Amino acid sequence: MAHDMQKTGGEVARTDDRQTPATGPTFRPATDIFEKDDVVTLTIDMPGVTPDSVDVSVENRSLTVRGAIDAPAPEGYRRIYAEYAPGTFERAFSLPQTIDPEGIEASHSDGVLTLTLRKSEAAKPKQIKVKAA
Repeated sequence: MAHDMQKTGGEVARTDDRQTPATGPTFRPATDIFEKDDVVTLTIDMPGVTPDSVDVSVENRSLTVRGAIDAPAPEGYRRIYAEYAPGTFERAFSLPQTIDPEGIEASHSDGVLTLTLRKSEAAKPKQIKVKAA
C-alpha cells in the first residue's frame, strides 16, 4: 500500500528553482511513510513552520502539503548574515484508490507534520465465514 503512493515532482530535493524575492526558496521536505492495518501515516519534516501556516489539500486524488517559514531577526537586532531564509515547504503525492480522502487527519508538533490517511472500507481485508453444507 505505502509503496503505491507516488511522489510527484521528481526526487526529494532540499530546494528547487522556484525562488522569488517575495517568497524565497521552495523546499521539498523529507517525508517518511508508514502503513499499519487500515491506516497510512506520513511524517513530513517542516522545521520553522507553524501550524497556522500549513495548508493540506486533496484535489483529483493529489495530496498537496504546503507550509510557509519566516526567519525574522530577533527584536532589536538587524540581520548581518543568514543561512536560513524565509521560504515555503511543498510536497505532493498521488493517492491510491484505497485511501479515503474524507478520512485524512493532520497534526503538527515540533516541526513535524503528521498526516493520517485512512483506507476506504472497500480496501480493508474482509474475513469470509465458511458455512457447513
